[in-house]
Amino acid sequence: MGSPAPRVGLVLPYWDFWEKSVPYGLRAEREALAGAAVETLAAEVVAVATVDSDAAGEEAALRLVEAGAEAVLVMQTMAAPPARTLAALGGLPVVVWAAQKEDRVPDAFDHGGITSFGATVGAPMITSMLVRQGRHFELVVGPVTRIEPVDAALRAAVAATRLGRARVGLVGPTQPGYDHVAADPDRLRAELGIELLQIEASEFRDLFEEVPTDRVAELDRETRALYEVEVEGEGLERSLRAACALDDLVARHDLDAGAINCHVPEIRLGDRIGIAPCFALGRSTSNGVPWTCTGDVVTAIAMLTAKLLGGAAQYHELEALDESEGEFVVASSGEHDLGLAPGVRPQLIANSWYANDPCTGACACFTAAGGPATLVGFTQLDTGFRLIAAEGEFTGKGWPGVGTANAAFRFAAGSATDAWARWCSAGVTHHAAASPGLLGAGVEAIARFLGIDAVRV
Repeated sequence: MGSPAPRVGLVLPYWDFWEKSVPYGLRAEREALAGAAVETLAAEVVAVATVDSDAAGEEAALRLVEAGAEAVLVMQTMAAPPARTLAALGGLPVVVWAAQKEDRVPDAFDHGGITSFGATVGAPMITSMLVRQGRHFELVVGPVTRIEPVDAALRAAVAATRLGRARVGLVGPTQPGYDHVAADPDRLRAELGIELLQIEASEFRDLFEEVPTDRVAELDRETRALYEVEVEGEGLERSLRAACALDDLVARHDLDAGAINCHVPEIRLGDRIGIAPCFALGRSTSNGVPWTCTGDVVTAIAMLTAKLLGGAAQYHELEALDESEGEFVVASSGEHDLGLAPGVRPQLIANSWYANDPCTGACACFTAAGGPATLVGFTQLDTGFRLIAAEGEFTGKGWPGVGTANAAFRFAAGSATDAWARWCSAGVTHHAAASPGLLGAGVEAIARFLGIDAVRV
């Protein structure tokens, strides 16, 4: 279960000044182009407004808010006064689409064609005003039939909205000494809009104890349908109960992401839960609400960023470098995201990281398939915040002996040692999110919408 489809409003600037330039109904043709776009976009278009006057712009802004739009797509097909369009935008992230009606200019191009092919005239009208106001926008230019870059821009715009409204839970204290994974809650709220909720570890423990047996049995059936279950007994039962408790915690606090430190008496180091709940974190992450361990707030935000862009979010470390192959071992202490290897039926085994505990919980073990991939990080600076993205590939090699979700990652930009040095120099922690697919452009766009720094390694 990924993020819901982006909810966007479509604004179609229109000016009747040009109607006599063409021998057909210009407004009807422009609105038909917008209607075709609505049918083609991957986003859910919750409102469409033709803006042909100042009043129409103001009315459109209200309609977008009432419809719950998370971003606005300005479908600029012709020249039109930009002040009207500005009135329609409100405070939402903006994507401007210079949408030309065809990809080829006909040989018989004439004055009417200048009107009907006017996307590249109209778009600078609105973008100039946005630049004057210091307001960020993403710009896409192309025919109305080329929808993929528009979808990508809208995905980033809506991701920025959702990230700026996110509620991130911090369960228990950050691992002592791990200042590099912490974030200032006041600054997160003031500068990004992210709300960090401190949740006592005892609350998770209490929810664990309240899970009824029939819910554990139901999750057991679900789990055996998705995984090759090779761990049984108390370790599996506690892992399933912890997953139910985490679901309840997410629902109680309406969380979009979370960071937990399980290495405390209330969780792993106590008698009542007594396991590392890595399976619970992986299941929640796979279902759309990503979690990190050690109280790693900054990587929880990186994980959420990757999920909002439609990727997986494998919490991981770059464990070692195979310099001869130019690839790094990607693994974790038990967390996972099934989106790392779609279609794979992973093993569910005893977590060997905690084999010496009185009771050992379950974790997933599988290898990511080869293909394009991105590492995503997030950090707090004295001057603000920063998103970091490094594109590359999963090579298809794996190390199942690590006993957790794993992959081999190769940076695309430069040698392994140089790229890794740039990755570290950007400020990432020893944890990050690993995602199949190339997300670098989306990460940079989110940073621009939020007004924060971005580094692309």
